[in-house]
Amino acid sequence: MEGLFSEAESSSLKLYILPFPAPGHMNPQINLAQVLAFRGHHVTILTTPLNHQFIPKHLNVHTFNFPSDQAGLSSTLQNISSAEDNQTAYKIWKATHGLKPQIETFLQQNPPHVLISDIMFPWNFASTLNIPRVVFSPTPIFALCVAEAINNCHPQVLPSDSSLPFVVPGDLPHHVTLNFDPWTTSFRTMARCWLHAKEKNTAGVIVNTFAELEDGYSEYFQKLTGVKVWHVGELSLMLDYYHRRGSSSQKNHVSDKVGEHECLNWLSSKEAKSVVYICFGSLGGLSKEQYLEIARGMEASGQNFLLVLPKNVNDDGWVHGLEERMRENERGMVVRGWVPQGLILKHVAIGGFLTHCGANSVVEGICEGVPMMTMPRFGDHFLCEKLVTEVHGVGEPVGVWEWSMSPYDARRKVVGWERIESAVRKVMKDEGGFFTKRVHELKEKAHKAVQEGGSSYDHVTALLQSIKEMNV
Repeated sequence: MEGLFSEAESSSLKLYILPFPAPGHMNPQINLAQVLAFRGHHVTILTTPLNHQFIPKHLNVHTFNFPSDQAGLSSTLQNISSAEDNQTAYKIWKATHGLKPQIETFLQQNPPHVLISDIMFPWNFASTLNIPRVVFSPTPIFALCVAEAINNCHPQVLPSDSSLPFVVPGDLPHHVTLNFDPWTTSFRTMARCWLHAKEKNTAGVIVNTFAELEDGYSEYFQKLTGVKVWHVGELSLMLDYYHRRGSSSQKNHVSDKVGEHECLNWLSSKEAKSVVYICFGSLGGLSKEQYLEIARGMEASGQNFLLVLPKNVNDDGWVHGLEERMRENERGMVVRGWVPQGLILKHVAIGGFLTHCGANSVVEGICEGVPMMTMPRFGDHFLCEKLVTEVHGVGEPVGVWEWSMSPYDARRKVVGWERIESAVRKVMKDEGGFFTKRVHELKEKAHKAVQEGGSSYDHVTALLQSIKEMNV
């Protein structure tokens, strides 16, 4: 991969990337590693033995022994996606943070030019080992700005449910509201984790978005915190650009077999823009009752739909019954387990995306010009939803008001099928073409951003230049 770009002509940098072991964190950082390797630099991903399998073979990897025993865990559980409850997820989080002594020793013995570490890790070795640290945030800088705005404000009266939606204080570039009370202990705990990114020894923050998507928010964050922001996304889109431009035989980490996935063949049998893609991410799952409400709402909408369920979904016969009904009316398809989301969103048959608003899903949907129906589940999903609906107007909220910090918390309420049907009809009908027009404008900007001379391409160059300056 080296030699394709001008940076390879100068001295190669030694870069370490430390992702948190969860799919939404690892995937974009694996893509970042490939982008930096394409630019001619020596990149090593730091991880644990069982997480090594998710990393392409052409990338350098250094593994650390996972301290399962210290957390009372089975040695087979090293990724948050392996958890099925809060207790197990916490133990994996605890064991992951127990890696610090091994990582510190490795850095001391093999110092890099920079450590790019996940925002979930608060460690900063700049003062003890003189190793610069750059933070990778899987969450858009918009969400960090909202957290910072709330953190800087002291409420006179705590809001109650009757006072929702909550208007985010401060001088944000847009009027932003939240469907939940941000003064809860759990939300402030999550926000404090993000705000490690503004520590004085942090050289900057990398995000997997493009500058035009978060116009005004980088400036807001830098003004409040003094921390630099590099928008280097969308990274899978940039990888596609590099593969097209280069002659490398290296492959993307997605298997060639994705082109054979049954759902792609099914999509090819449908008319353009006629299918709603429904997926709620890789962590946890919805209740049986909620899935059935979604299916009922989709059937009432009259739209074709592709529904993705977790591989280990709790099935007492309802999934089989739903699959049989879909086969009979040919309007829907149910898939269990992993699907090639990137290829699905690119498919001409896709006209809308019913999403949990995970940061990667939101950005991928925008980059492929697909308007969204938003149904956030936990954590930063509720903030990413506002980037879609209130900042850019490229999606319609289903109407979820129950915030949770964890995907494994039980929900008190089920979102009714009527709200799902209403949101789907509004987006798919798209009277006046507003959703389509806005999302296609952003798609065009996203594709330009990753090409030479584009904002994300230039931000990667600026990031590498900054790392060189840190080591002078």
